[in-house]
Amino acid sequence: MRRRSFATLMVLWVAAIAGVVMAAVQATSFAQASAGREALARVRAAWAARSGVELAIARGEFFAQNPDSANSYALFDDLSASGDGKLQDAAFRLSYSGPDGDRLGVVDANARINVNLMTAEQLALLPDIPEDGPDSILDWRDADDDTRPLGAERGYYLSRKFPYIPRNGPVRSMGELELIIGLTPELVRGEDWDLNGRLDPNEDDSELSWPPDNGDGVLDQGLSGVITTASTDGGMGATSGLPRLDLTTASAGQVAQRVLCDATQAAAIVAYGASSGATMSAFIQRDLRQLAQTGGMAGATTVRALERTELGAVLNECSIGPTAGKPGKLNINTCDAKVLQYLPEISATLADAIIYERAGRPEGFASVADLLDVPSMSRNRLARISNLLDVRSNAIIVSSRGRDARTGIEVEVFATVDLSTLPATITEYRVQ
Repeated sequence: MRRRSFATLMVLWVAAIAGVVMAAVQATSFAQASAGREALARVRAAWAARSGVELAIARGEFFAQNPDSANSYALFDDLSASGDGKLQDAAFRLSYSGPDGDRLGVVDANARINVNLMTAEQLALLPDIPEDGPDSILDWRDADDDTRPLGAERGYYLSRKFPYIPRNGPVRSMGELELIIGLTPELVRGEDWDLNGRLDPNEDDSELSWPPDNGDGVLDQGLSGVITTASTDGGMGATSGLPRLDLTTASAGQVAQRVLCDATQAAAIVAYGASSGATMSAFIQRDLRQLAQTGGMAGATTVRALERTELGAVLNECSIGPTAGKPGKLNINTCDAKVLQYLPEISATLADAIIYERAGRPEGFASVADLLDVPSMSRNRLARISNLLDVRSNAIIVSSRGRDARTGIEVEVFATVDLSTLPATITEYRVQ
């Protein structure tokens, strides 16, 4: 009897151990399966987000080569209309934070002032910029080691607790600005701590979590809402979609075909463009006959003046020297009205007049020459500010959030896309 009881007890003990082992195996298997499902969901969400980026790149390249000369907002309208995308078991959303909340679409990098083009006077007007900020930025950008009165050069940065060497070249990212003496992350980023252009929950909860914010439902982007390092110059012709004609090497026939002017005008444009010290602003300020004489063209007195449409085509389709890789100008069609106040070359009265004129043009300015329709805008005044302004964008900032339909898991892909050369180039890419 004792042996039988002992055997029964052993069987029950073995069965209990087996049950525990089986439960542990099942729990482990369930955890692994759950982790696998979550990982798969994150992959689906990440690729959905990447699909949104690819859509923005494809549409950007299309409009660069097939510009809508009648609508300067065509690319941004298109991406706004297609900002919500559906995929199998996933979706993406292209959006950014505007003053009135979340908006579908992408951000125009050329809607902000490129810090690599700014003068000391312009830098001094930036909001909350410290007294030593302008000189420090200029010292960081320039190639020499000569320190400005309130700036800092190699010696200062090498003497810090954690030493580093200044760029001595163009600033490459907004994050890099924080390495410059006097420019703190709070100043550069404001509430947009991850620099994604969106008001995330932790950026709108007052003091509950980092970063500090006022919880007012509006994204304060600090300096990153006014300046940029991402905008680029050049790009395709705003009318033709073909590479811009460099007047130092272009033929008169190419110019005549692209600008739709007569042969004599085209010869005058090329003659001036190839002359020493030529600038694009001169086409606005001076009569073409005078420019032809400057270029040493024979028979310059017979040259007909450029009409408004021809002048616009010259500004949209031509350049003097290569422009690829240079910092971008401010897109007068997409910039916020407040951004103009940081350009001392444009008075408050003129800025208001430009914005008022723009409001009356649903399709925007087709060329910088259209600014001549702004009251009080003379050719001399436009020539002085034309080197600051453009009517198109060559870089877009994309925030694409992918969502897995089964689990609700989200992944955000943030990318900066340079459209100044084709195929487009991704100059910044983050997954978060």
